[in-house]
Amino acid sequence: MNAELISQYLLDSAAVEIVVLDAQENIADLNQQCLTATGLEKSAVVGRPAELWDEISRLKLREDLARNRVFQGEIREIGPDGQWRAVHYTFSPIVDSAGRREGYVGIGRPMMDRDRFEKLLLERMEQIRQTQGVAMVGLAKLAEYRDPETGHHLERMRRFSRLLAEELATQPEYAPYITEEYIEGIYNSSPLHDIGKVGIPDAILLKPGRLTPEEFEIMKQHSRIGGDALRAADQQLAGESFLTMGKEIAYHHHEKWDGTGYPDGLRGTAIPLSARLVAVADVYDALTSKRVYKEAINHDRARAIIIESAGKHFAEDCVRAFLKREADFLVVREMFRD
Repeated sequence: MNAELISQYLLDSAAVEIVVLDAQENIADLNQQCLTATGLEKSAVVGRPAELWDEISRLKLREDLARNRVFQGEIREIGPDGQWRAVHYTFSPIVDSAGRREGYVGIGRPMMDRDRFEKLLLERMEQIRQTQGVAMVGLAKLAEYRDPETGHHLERMRRFSRLLAEELATQPEYAPYITEEYIEGIYNSSPLHDIGKVGIPDAILLKPGRLTPEEFEIMKQHSRIGGDALRAADQQLAGESFLTMGKEIAYHHHEKWDGTGYPDGLRGTAIPLSARLVAVADVYDALTSKRVYKEAINHDRARAIIIESAGKHFAEDCVRAFLKREADFLVVREMFRD
């Protein structure tokens, strides 16, 4: 049988549009599916520039092919009615035995409603992601408004927490767990750590001095108040939601590695990783910030306290992450000074 006839039969029987371009990007061949979809005659297009596509599409295609890239994307193609329609094409190079590029072959399929729905879904998911971040900052501001002295505390906290998560992600034991999604989650959720302070009386929350033991017991309730509130909201959503990590942090950022923290006295890895990271970020920011009941201390003194607390208050790997990124901590502090 004639090999050329077999090739043409295979080309024309394909259920997708196939276009072959020569090295100058003129049309060398195209199959029956493409001719039917465009309403064009083969003799009118072969050997000519690919004017079945609009100028912008040809420009995008030319730029990618010139950079030796495989083109994959939407091309606006003429239809039988003379109107442009969207076709998804993939173009790959045709190379001879000596490695010389002789042309390109493109495979196209019309972008149906499903393609447009998928694109719209991705856009909506991104909008939801951004809305979630804004919502969590808004929730966190409730607590900050009760205590305006905290200034840029929330912004520093979220950036400190992200720095620590990014550093731990470089460690083999954490790399599978601390993903980009996780890092974004802790960045958005860490500001919720003190949301429970909305339930603490002003006389205690804003007291200009050291709390009594009785007052401190009341203050400690903020972690339970915040965690309970976020848990109740989280339960209204299916599966893990954007509030799940915020709930963990609100409940457990005052737990200590040696089990002497609150509210549950969790020890070691029983403390959620998100809370372990936020604990370091929160204490560092508290130490280096002025409050009504204390003066700020400098970075070096705060650093020494955190190192001394490794294995007691803080997980040692979180402290190591802090030491690796302390220069970045200083940059954040300078950017968001109170």
